[in-house]
Amino acid sequence: MDFQKSHLRLQQIQVDLERSRSNTTQIQSDLDSLNFKENTSKKQRQPSNNNSINEKIGSHWSRVAKESVELRVRWWQSPHIIRHINEKIAGSPLEGFSQGLTQRAKEMAGDCCPFSRGVSVGCGNGQKEITLIRQGLVSSFELYELSEIRVEQGRKLARELGIEDRVNFYIGDAFEIVKDRESFDFVHWNNSLHHMLDVEASIKWSYNVLSKGGMFYMDDYVGPSRFQWSDKMLEMVSKVRGVLPENYLVNPRNPNNLLPKQIKRPKVEELMQIDPSEAADSDRILYFVNQYFPKAEVTLTGGVVYHLALSDVLHNFDESRDRHLLDLLMIIDDLCAELGESTYATALAFK
Repeated sequence: MDFQKSHLRLQQIQVDLERSRSNTTQIQSDLDSLNFKENTSKKQRQPSNNNSINEKIGSHWSRVAKESVELRVRWWQSPHIIRHINEKIAGSPLEGFSQGLTQRAKEMAGDCCPFSRGVSVGCGNGQKEITLIRQGLVSSFELYELSEIRVEQGRKLARELGIEDRVNFYIGDAFEIVKDRESFDFVHWNNSLHHMLDVEASIKWSYNVLSKGGMFYMDDYVGPSRFQWSDKMLEMVSKVRGVLPENYLVNPRNPNNLLPKQIKRPKVEELMQIDPSEAADSDRILYFVNQYFPKAEVTLTGGVVYHLALSDVLHNFDESRDRHLLDLLMIIDDLCAELGESTYATALAFK
């Protein structure tokens, strides 16, 4: 199948999605119509014995921190996709991860910038929070992380940048350590909220520790818990992968083989063995953001295409040569998001 035929078939997918959108009287981007699964099983959401679970989570992310990234296989490694997401949020194709959200946060905050005291849970090495300090959105941060290696990396980074006096790293459970109400004027979640075992408790804690007039800032995975993709998501992934020429489906880890045109839902038990926190309660995030911050500005940033369909496939794209194909794929992703099929979202709110 040549590129021209693939391009035409992708355009047909876009037309089909447009038709679906025109027939939809109430798209799921309205938060009140989000699929809130109150009966999510406790086994999937929250394992028992939090201390041992936290140790396992910390060990997992310490191992991840040691691994070097050699292959460009994920969407956050694509400047083209990052610019697209930033434009959805801020109206401009800014460079840099979460820069659209940061720009929008500054616009909303106005004279409140910089916020004086921020807190972040699951901060990793703190690079995202340190960037916010350097960009003038927040003056200082208290950062909480379970991985000792990541904390060591973060402290080293802060020293190298000369801002070690503006960031304090803590190894431990922020929910057990931080109890004082209204003690921060900025609460930061960036791809860590979906690792919380109880999303409602996490967002309630965020609301309680946030001072009046303070900002809630979130950029996160909000898709199906434990990556149990919907049938619609799987169908769209199969359609997108099915129209790509085979050279785009070469397995980057084994070039003699092709990636499958269909993906499957992972087995929950196996996923939890690797990381008990992975997408533990993610499909309830937007529901509870809306409950505790009803005036939040929420943007569904998509992901069915760039997160699922292009996973590993992305390695075979040349961002200059294939920019028009990527643009078309992002249009399809946007249409999926407008129909409520989105795996990522951002939220900004004042208390």
